[in-house]
Amino acid sequence: YLGQSEPGLIPEIFAPNIVSTGMDEINACYSPDYAEFLFSVIMPGGNFVIMSMTYNEQHWSAPEVAGFSGEYSEADPFITADGKYLYFVSKRPVDSLQAPRTDWDIWRVEKINGEWANPEHLGSNINSDADDIYPSLTKEGTLYFSSGRDGRNNRDIYCAKSNGNSFELCVKLSETVNKRWEGDIFISPDEDYMIFKSYGRDAGYGLYITFNTDGEWSVPQNMGKEINKTGHEGCPMLDPDGKYFFFTSRHIIPKEKSGEKLTYKKIKDEFVNSHKYPGNGKTDIYWVDSKIIDNYKKTKTKM
Repeated sequence: YLGQSEPGLIPEIFAPNIVSTGMDEINACYSPDYAEFLFSVIMPGGNFVIMSMTYNEQHWSAPEVAGFSGEYSEADPFITADGKYLYFVSKRPVDSLQAPRTDWDIWRVEKINGEWANPEHLGSNINSDADDIYPSLTKEGTLYFSSGRDGRNNRDIYCAKSNGNSFELCVKLSETVNKRWEGDIFISPDEDYMIFKSYGRDAGYGLYITFNTDGEWSVPQNMGKEINKTGHEGCPMLDPDGKYFFFTSRHIIPKEKSGEKLTYKKIKDEFVNSHKYPGNGKTDIYWVDSKIIDNYKKTKTKM
């Protein structure tokens, strides 16, 4: 865990001054062997870039732009349970001769000989002309993600079963889950619960959790003040061993940090020198003992 002291049942900022610097960091993604850690940074102009740190059995490298990222706006990394694929979202064109897209699509890269290969677009069974974001997969290979293709509620949660090397047509989850705006999804490896970000519900903004019993999802619960301090929480993720729950939040006031291929130092310098960022606060990554999830399971309710 990057040399960090592990948290209890109260969320703590993750890797301060290493990963969480007040620069607008989101996402938290470990490889199954804990040899790579990825996260994303929102740039001052609104573009996203995926960062990577690697472990050589002695120490962690400093964050650097992931080898497949940096040219286009990209975020939301997710590595499959077998470590074979890394899924992410991008505005890169499907055809390299075209201009970058204005909407997000889901892509993946395969690990070949220890390196991430060329990005592969998931195709029309998954992607649409609207935003398709935040891929998360079960250990059986079912893909969950959020899409704006319906338009009615801005974004809803869809899933698609694996048919080997690709996916079947995606289907939208029931209105028990898709009630307002739903995004930033984490599906548990066994598909027994799901955490997602939602806006517009009576219980407030932030992260919600729902449990799956025989294919039926329970009424989503707001994760409450333990997690949702500001209502701007998102990007849920468990580490591969299921010990810790990661998420992002705008808890902390931005701190100024000091610091031609895009480099992490350049990104940090842009944050220090730029006043153009359109958001209303900077985000950092937090983590907490995953036992906190058991507390919500005790109070789940059926539709």
